[in-house]
Amino acid sequence: MYSDKKSVLQLVALLKAHGITQLVLSPGSRNAPLIHSFTADNDFTCYSVVDERSAGFFALGIIQARQQPVAVCCTSGTATLNLGPAVAEAYYQQLPLLVISADRPSAWIGQSDGQTIPQSGMFEGMVLRSVQLPEVKDEEEEWHCNRLINEAILSLDNNGIFGPAHINIPLSEPLFSFGYKQLPQVRVIRRSKGILTLPQKEEESYTTRYRLATKKMIIVGQLPPGHELAELLQKISDEQGVVVLADRLSNIPTGPFDRFDAMLRTSDEEELLELVPELVIMLGGHIVSKRLKQFIRKTGVNALWQVTPSGEVSDTFQKLTDVIRCDPAAFLQRLATLSAESIENRYRERWENAVVTITPPEATYSDIGITGHFLRQLPGGSALHLANSQAVYLTQQFNLPAGVDLFCNRGTNGIEGSLSTAVGYAAASERLTFLLTGDMSFFYDMNGLWNRHLSPHLRILLNNNGGGGIFHTLPGLNRSEALDGFVAAAHTTEARTWAEQRGFLCLTARNTEELQQQLPLFMNHKGDRPVLLEVFTSMEENSKHIVSYYQQLKNNRK
Repeated sequence: MYSDKKSVLQLVALLKAHGITQLVLSPGSRNAPLIHSFTADNDFTCYSVVDERSAGFFALGIIQARQQPVAVCCTSGTATLNLGPAVAEAYYQQLPLLVISADRPSAWIGQSDGQTIPQSGMFEGMVLRSVQLPEVKDEEEEWHCNRLINEAILSLDNNGIFGPAHINIPLSEPLFSFGYKQLPQVRVIRRSKGILTLPQKEEESYTTRYRLATKKMIIVGQLPPGHELAELLQKISDEQGVVVLADRLSNIPTGPFDRFDAMLRTSDEEELLELVPELVIMLGGHIVSKRLKQFIRKTGVNALWQVTPSGEVSDTFQKLTDVIRCDPAAFLQRLATLSAESIENRYRERWENAVVTITPPEATYSDIGITGHFLRQLPGGSALHLANSQAVYLTQQFNLPAGVDLFCNRGTNGIEGSLSTAVGYAAASERLTFLLTGDMSFFYDMNGLWNRHLSPHLRILLNNNGGGGIFHTLPGLNRSEALDGFVAAAHTTEARTWAEQRGFLCLTARNTEELQQQLPLFMNHKGDRPVLLEVFTSMEENSKHIVSYYQQLKNNRK
């Protein structure tokens, strides 16, 4: 039985028709008509997550696992506001998250009624489409309701341009009448898909300009797994002498320039002058490496092309000259067909010679050494989620085993939600799912473990150094008296009790011997419950090891 609200019936029927059947539901009374209707229909897979902030990121994890749109549904008031961080992350990471927020009737907005705030357009600027449904009273309003829902759903994927959308649905009392046995026949609006290609004249122009440049570089930002660009990039690099700098989050396999960030960090100005490109082609999303951004910004790059299906201007390097509105794969396929007649291979060789001097850190008992131990033993074919801040930067220093897919909430770089995202991914996937996280990110998102959907495939490596360890590595900040108490937020909290209450097998390590003893059990595919490995280190010692590593690299380059 379904709710008798006609707007709810339209929404439920259209979600099914468009194939959106994965739903994350947070409890409430105003959204009870929605919850009841979704859970009463066997075509939907429903997840219950109480904390709306966690629910939003949990949904992002399902999107990453299934590569399909996912809806998250909440009640009215501040519940909707709590979805804001996940909506922002979905927008900048281009993930198809559909927010469905129940609301009070519009007449009661601003009238001091409980759980009533202005929800319509709440996420404006962070969603591709935002609609407010009418409370259907006649055929015209039902048509209007149907059209708005179709528009919102279609906006999730606009010809390969993905992003979140928001459906706000006011619901008047009575709320708990569930008298409809079947859904209505609804109009489904569909949109054709196609690959964005360049007009012939533009393609010829870019081809000519590309040939003329002798020092060419392709920079690849964050991309989801399965993008199928790796072979094309390898072919272009090998045959045409192009330097390909792939961000760790690009899901491009390890190449000769893998540790370019450490090289840029430890090179002097004279060395860097030899590495300046003439032409830079940018693909994908966010770039982790601050050093790469600084390098390109300071250089005399002649041209920088951004290849993007959306055509959006994103001048990350402050050198943008051309926005090429085209499917990146189609653009690379064209470049790959070009002959290698006038190649300046010495440019690529200079980069290879510079990066080859960079070796991974030694396996000391510290955050950086523990990360190395962990990544070297990571099973191939698993999924690896990274919390923001230190986990991302440390992972850049090591190779990843073949077949490991990498995920990280770098859309907004916030510490919230990485735990919830990994939990959501594991709940929707049969793959062994790892999360590498620091203590600040973990404890900030503790509610990520407060749900009924904790998969036995989930593995969490928690580097607990008693605070925000990355702040101890920032030059000058160590002179601040507020560093430990307020900036790094030093603490003595441990995760074991909370994780055990949530059904985890909990392991701990306080030295190298204990770490080596626990890692095989932690990596084991078998088991009927999730596993947490909490590793205890010192912020001060971690900082010393990181500083020492980069200093040694500088010494090696002299």
